[in-house]
Order: sequence, then structure tokens, then C-alpha cells
Amino acid sequence: MAINRKYIIKALLFPWKHSELGENLRRGGSGFQGIFLLLGLGLLFSLTSFIQAATGNFPAVPIVLPITLENYFFWQALLVMPWVVASYILVVLVARLFLMLAGAESVNVRQLKAYLGLSFSFCLFWLWIPHLLTAVFYLLGMSQKEWVDLLSEPGWFQTLYIVIISLAVLGGGLALNLSLIKKKWTNKIASILTASLSYLFWLALILILLR
Repeated sequence: MAINRKYIIKALLFPWKHSELGENLRRGGSGFQGIFLLLGLGLLFSLTSFIQAATGNFPAVPIVLPITLENYFFWQALLVMPWVVASYILVVLVARLFLMLAGAESVNVRQLKAYLGLSFSFCLFWLWIPHLLTAVFYLLGMSQKEWVDLLSEPGWFQTLYIVIISLAVLGGGLALNLSLIKKKWTNKIASILTASLSYLFWLALILILLR
């Protein structure tokens, strides 16, 4: 099943449209657009990870997985796509459980998958922008020390970097909250708790790997 350009633009650039995109699934569709979009974003992360591995760089922040620093980006490039999809599937199941415990009835799983996939895709896309910048600067010959110094020095670049990361994390979470609140599968408080906990769980899973 193909994903049209309009769907991708709305998913990645207009998070307030996520509720509308999910609602459209009531008239058809399997809800698997989220997986295809996540796979595409996983591929982008894989490519930029390979670039960072090829330029001989390694994560500048502590890692969780038992992988050597020298080979981390190589393994991240190989693992990121299945990791992203597995995390998505797990969180879909967890979110469905949360809704059931909150007393929700007649939850449309297609729409739930879509809402989660859209919010995760928005977050991943904007997290990928700094990853792309890192890869580009390394390709241009910048050393890891120079890159860390650039990020550490207060100024417009550091501010832009922080804004992009904040947009990724907050935008995806707010979009998911808005979608579930509008859907009214359960009361407002339960919807907010389900969206927030599901999103934070997914974010924790993703950040175990991504550097």
C-alpha cells in the first residue's frame, strides 16, 4: 500500500492534522501507513548512521546497549529499522491495554495504530534532522571534537539544535494527546494518561538505541 505525498506532508509537518488523518481510516485502510512511514524514517536514520560509521565517529553521549563505541553507528544502522517497528508494535499493544483498563469500548485498532504511527513518525523525522546535520558536517571533514564544541558553545546553532529536538519530542506527544482526546474512546483524563504514557514508553525504547 503506497503512502501519498499529501499524507506524508501532513504527518511530518502538520501534527495538528493527525487526528484528521486517523479519522479518515474509518472509511477504509488498514492502519499500516504508520509502519511504512516509520520504516522510511528508519531507513533515513540507517543511512546517516552508516555515514557516521564510515567517517570514524562514535556517540558523544553514554550508550545503553553492550556495543563498542567504535562500532556503535555501524550496528545502529543495521538495527534501527527493526528496532523502530518492534517498538511501534509493542507500544500499540500497550496503548490498547491502557484503553481497555480505562473502560474504553469499541476501540478502532486501525485508527489507534495510525495515531501512534503518526506521532512517532513526526518525532522521528525531527530527531533525524540533527542526525543528518551531524552526518553532513562529518562528511565535510569536521572532527567529533569540533562538532561537540559547536554544540556546546551558546549561540544560534545551539539554540536551533535545542529547538528542533524540543519540537520533535513535544510535538509528537502533543499530537497524540490531541488525537486521543478528540477520539473520545474514554474520558479526557484517561485519554491524556494513555497518550502520555504510551508516548513516553515509546520514546524510552527508541532512545535506548538512537544516538
